[in-house]
Amino acid sequence: MTYTEELIKLNNEKREALSERNQQVYEDFLLYFRTDLRIAEQQAEELLMDILDHLLEAEKEGKTASDLFGENPKAYAEELIAHLPREKKKHQLAVVADAFFSTLAFILIIQGAANGLLPLFFDFNQTISVGNALVIAIYVGFSIPLAISMVFGFVRQSLFKPDQKKSDTWMILKGGLYGMVWFVPLFLFYTFVPSFGPELSLDWWIYVVVGGLLYLILKIIKGWDKSR
Repeated sequence: MTYTEELIKLNNEKREALSERNQQVYEDFLLYFRTDLRIAEQQAEELLMDILDHLLEAEKEGKTASDLFGENPKAYAEELIAHLPREKKKHQLAVVADAFFSTLAFILIIQGAANGLLPLFFDFNQTISVGNALVIAIYVGFSIPLAISMVFGFVRQSLFKPDQKKSDTWMILKGGLYGMVWFVPLFLFYTFVPSFGPELSLDWWIYVVVGGLLYLILKIIKGWDKSR
């Protein structure tokens, strides 16, 4: 386990001691920091631990999060973030690459499951056109950074609100709407663009094996990178 992972684990344990109201404010800080890919992860986790320790001490003295962070905790969080070091570009690229290949592995496994099950009930064309598959892969690859940015943005916009339940509901609705918008180009492509390029017909288990191996390789690489 890396130092950063130890901090996260300790954080998860210690913040359970906070009162319900203070815990809500602190978890807003936590999400606000962790959804900002610009800042260095380890330094952010160290600062979050310092904030938690100060808040736990304040509770013993009968103080609240408002006494520590003022009436505008979001502005306080922004001020802290401004002084944190920036994360390296390779880490940001690693996050995007991990999301892309995880999505690709998921698609392959789902495709394999569909190819194995659907023919049991009705005629199902199992051939794929290389040209169409390549276009879809490019679309997914380019849209994932935007998707990460949008989802994190929705989360950040929902934090530090007086009515958290209402804010969470709006976040879910906006996320769902974005998902629908993201899906529309794929639907139009499948519906109106004819197949082009060489065609392949693969057994269902090949998709599942390749997807599973891709996911396993990602896990191994991430584990190796964290152990360095």
